[in-house]
Amino acid sequence: MLTEEEIEQYFREGYLLKRNLVPQSVVESVRAIGETTKTADGGGWTPKVFDRENPKSEPELHAILRHPSVVTAAGQLLGTPPLIYYGMLAIVPARGGNGLPWHQDNMYSHIYGGALNIFVALSEITPEMANLWVAPGSHKLGTQASKRNETTAKGHREALVEPENSLLLPTLSPGDTCIFTRDTLHRSLTNTTDQNRYAYAAQFCATNARYTETGKRPPLCVDPLG
Repeated sequence: MLTEEEIEQYFREGYLLKRNLVPQSVVESVRAIGETTKTADGGGWTPKVFDRENPKSEPELHAILRHPSVVTAAGQLLGTPPLIYYGMLAIVPARGGNGLPWHQDNMYSHIYGGALNIFVALSEITPEMANLWVAPGSHKLGTQASKRNETTAKGHREALVEPENSLLLPTLSPGDTCIFTRDTLHRSLTNTTDQNRYAYAAQFCATNARYTETGKRPPLCVDPLG
């Protein structure tokens, strides 16, 4: 699924933009579920999270976690059969809804040994729709200091220092993806349009992944083929 040049970019820049990775039929099915989720104009970022303790629940909502193209891409980058670590439908409401500030996924739970995030556009996402920003090369700096956000995304992590370089992704079409490491700084700003922004975050870890705090394997990781 991924070319050698794409894999090289992922390791060099910490992210990879891969167009049309997820088929439209899957995208439309997941988005349809998201469109039934209640949101308020200008409200906060709204998630629906994969239940790792009950991995077979809501299979339609989390179908992306098990789609062959997604699993194959994750396996190519991790170098091992990927395990599902986390999955989340993420909605940024229309007319002023906020995304998340600059952060790294490892600011939440620090994993060593291989893990990544595949951000999937479920609708067209323009720059005005809280599209994703990344900081190329930031993964080389390791996990940065962070604090708890108390304003636009209360309870979420926020980098103490914003990256010196940043890149706003171009408009994404449904099924387009951005794949990035757990140490790649990323953010999304405000959705100023009259349409909700729908996306799905599919997180995978390698079979040798461990929490650096305890040295233990992440619990409840799920084999996407099981």
